[in-house]
Amino acid sequence: MNSSLSEILKHLKKLGTKQRAIWDQNYHKSKREHWGVPTPSCTQYAHSLLGVFGIESALPLAKALWETDLFDPMICATKLLSLPKVKPSQALWKLIVDFLKQVDGWALEDQLAPAARKCILADESLLDELEKWTYHENFWMRRAALIYTLPYAKPGYDPERMLSWAARYATDSEWFIQKAIGWWLRVLGEHNPARVMQFLEVHSDTLKPVAKKEASRKLASKVKDAQKSES
Repeated sequence: MNSSLSEILKHLKKLGTKQRAIWDQNYHKSKREHWGVPTPSCTQYAHSLLGVFGIESALPLAKALWETDLFDPMICATKLLSLPKVKPSQALWKLIVDFLKQVDGWALEDQLAPAARKCILADESLLDELEKWTYHENFWMRRAALIYTLPYAKPGYDPERMLSWAARYATDSEWFIQKAIGWWLRVLGEHNPARVMQFLEVHSDTLKPVAKKEASRKLASKVKDAQKSES
């Protein structure tokens, strides 16, 4: 794996540019080394790696890439885990949780989301574990509980458990938590604007402006559409 990893890293680095690397690092306010690899190139490369090394290599290869502590290889690791061929499993979930312990920014956390969501949807008992995250001292873990359960804000799912988490988060002063609340509510508002309006009314005194603004995007138009359909 060491010799293969070395070659993989060399090839991955060539996909980036110095100019983009500087921009990326500044944008993400990252302390890690960046190579400036565009997201589509990283995704395509992850696909090619499975073609070369086989599906059984996905988890160990992702682990090796993540452990480099380099931004672009870590993103490539998340892309590997998110590929449709990588099916949900206890081993995949364990690896995601291990990765989360080292997350220190929204990009890495969000890129892990597709892999996390497929595990959660395949085994909803994992929601009990996520509920424990809502009390975690690390706000990235608290944020992940909402970001990774966004499918439950969509039609066909019961959103109430996650809304109870968001209600508890309403007093959280962390900007990224407030942004996540707004994001979750915005998705829910696309098909259930009345429930979002109710949540915003109940928690209007504690939610920060960023949460209210994000939750309210396009909400007025959704309410009008709902009223038209009822009339």
